[in-house]
Amino acid sequence: MAKMKSLARMHVFWPGLDQQIEQVVTSCNACQAFQSAPPMAPVNTWKWPTQSWQRIHIDFAGPYLGYIYLVVVDAHSKWLEVILMKSATTSKTISELRIIFARYGLPKELVSDNGPLFIAEEFKIFLRENGIKHIKSAVKHPASDGEAERFVKISNKQ
Repeated sequence: MAKMKSLARMHVFWPGLDQQIEQVVTSCNACQAFQSAPPMAPVNTWKWPTQSWQRIHIDFAGPYLGYIYLVVVDAHSKWLEVILMKSATTSKTISELRIIFARYGLPKELVSDNGPLFIAEEFKIFLRENGIKHIKSAVKHPASDGEAERFVKISNKQ
């Protein structure tokens, strides 16, 4: 659109020219169909963990039938834990993670998206106190979250 505006200004001018060009382009189906998409962030290729529970990926799925599901995937074994939750809050998420960690041990790394529950101060403190490194996936690029996001995507198709 910037090139179009520049080219138009080289030949003509009237008040509101830029706005009119923007209106024409946004209402033009062919323009929208051939508009190039913004560049995607590079996908993070995850290093294969050497042992189970070294790195876990977490995300939320749902709502399905009035419930939210906390999805936890071990990056090494692909072991999947799905926890049914009536509501997703930071404290409830931490409570469920404590139960899982009591069963399998503490992971070294936890990968999540930048959802409000995962960037809350309470969640940061929980991870820090347990010596867990928090890796956040790229903003506007949930596919870089990896394992948990893949499960959520598959479950959304069901």
